[in-house]
Amino acid sequence: MYGKQASDHSQGMSLSRRTLLWSAAALPLCAQKGMAQAVDDWTWYASHFLRDDGRIIDNGNGSQSHTEGQGYGMLFAQASDDKQAFEKIFSWTENNLKLPDSALHAWHYLPDTSPHVPDSNNATDGDLLIALALAFAGYRWQKSEYLKAARAIYKDVRKKLVLKIAGKRVLLPGCVGFSTPDAVTVNLSYYVMPSLILATGLDNAEVWRGLIKDGLTLIRNGRFGRWKLPPDWLQMSSHTGELSIAPQFPPRFSYDAVRVPLYLAWAGQLGGDLMAGFENYWTAWPTGGLPAWVDLKTGERSAYNAPPGFYDIGGACGFGNMAGAMPPVQSNENYYSASLAMLSGLVKRQFGADIMAAQYGRGKW
Repeated sequence: MYGKQASDHSQGMSLSRRTLLWSAAALPLCAQKGMAQAVDDWTWYASHFLRDDGRIIDNGNGSQSHTEGQGYGMLFAQASDDKQAFEKIFSWTENNLKLPDSALHAWHYLPDTSPHVPDSNNATDGDLLIALALAFAGYRWQKSEYLKAARAIYKDVRKKLVLKIAGKRVLLPGCVGFSTPDAVTVNLSYYVMPSLILATGLDNAEVWRGLIKDGLTLIRNGRFGRWKLPPDWLQMSSHTGELSIAPQFPPRFSYDAVRVPLYLAWAGQLGGDLMAGFENYWTAWPTGGLPAWVDLKTGERSAYNAPPGFYDIGGACGFGNMAGAMPPVQSNENYYSASLAMLSGLVKRQFGADIMAAQYGRGKW
């Protein structure tokens, strides 16, 4: 919406011809072992959550599907060099969720209702995950059509979902329902930092760089409670820019915000007081006692413990001594926890760091 579209995308298009040829045979032995584990993990994940038609199912929510899950599936398939699965997942997503006259996607699919897609609103993190997977696949497999599709998504996200509020660029969680004349509601876990980085090489770099910079400021300033953690949903005043916990949602650090440090770590931006705040929280609990959520106003914690995927995030981010105790992907029964474990594996292996560095350059935002 703000800033002109970049007219020269030659940087992004030329990377595959320069530095991005990728072959397991050329990797050192330790990296080959990591790749073998990634393939094993993907085989297990696909057998549990990938349907034959390309739909990723959320078994914790009536086997419905989300753009988030489709994006995760594409990321994991691409990371395991599974071109057939990648194309299958992408094709199902385009055929069933792509919105008319837009590169964006309806946010969920309900298998037992008619119509299967009752809501045409998008979920911005889902679109950014799909674009990230397409960009990685385009560069690594030298597929210009994937880069073209990623570029179209980034363009529509920029035009429809990036607003300037109180002098800051803000990313809306969806096209409808998150903005009023007085305030906007944002979800900091929708700032999929690796995807925002790749957007700088495929769309208007100035806007995306500004969004990254302002997003990091939101994450730094939008922290509350004893642990100084971001809430799942954050409200920003349209007039003053003041930040508060969004009143229409529970005031929790929970299943959404848990991804914030993971995406920061993947983009190389988890350090300093941000690192200390998350690390203090992750390591404060007895072994196996990490809560699934904590109330940022009262300090109350969930009566049940976090699923294994939360511990994988701690390991991938290097919190305390958790790096050596990452539960295996196969220890998960739930789609979302398994997805967090798979994502954590990508972050731990710094998957795509070469592409992100070539697109953007570390530490420049």
